[in-house]
Amino acid sequence: MCNTDWQQTEPEEATAKFVPVMGTIRSISDFSNGGCVKLFSLIKKDGTVTDFVVDASTYFTENIPLEEGMTVTFYYDTDVPAVLIYPPQYRAVVGIPGEGRFDGNIKVDYFNSELISRDNMLKLDLSDDTKIFMQNGQYFNGDIAEHNLVVFYTTSTKSIPAETTPEKIVVLCNMQ
Repeated sequence: MCNTDWQQTEPEEATAKFVPVMGTIRSISDFSNGGCVKLFSLIKKDGTVTDFVVDASTYFTENIPLEEGMTVTFYYDTDVPAVLIYPPQYRAVVGIPGEGRFDGNIKVDYFNSELISRDNMLKLDLSDDTKIFMQNGQYFNGDIAEHNLVVFYTTSTKSIPAETTPEKIVVLCNMQ
């Protein structure tokens, strides 16, 4: 007799905590708080528009003012509910200007106790040369495990997850 009490389920696919959206800045306007919160409207390559709310907690990899016509990549948190409007509107967690000075890869994600990203695509191998900072530019001296991180790296293995020794890590301390 065959036992049919079990069900086969598909393994849950790992997804990144943060999703990037790259586009050209169509407009920048005051959103709230007397101009301290801005609304950036981006046009993506496919012609669609996505809006991002940028406030004082948004981390920018470069300290340069953004202007209309510039290319930028904004990351938003997939765990935060989004307003159901068109164009879609998200709160920007990280902003990376297209004219950035870092010539390498940037990964924004949650890293677990083994320093593996939530989407299981990158594993961090720290060295004494890895610079670790908080968002405000001060050194971070704690344990980076189980934090949301912005990881700057140039090379990685071809394994899954890929392994890398980052040049720089920024701990997103305000997002615990």
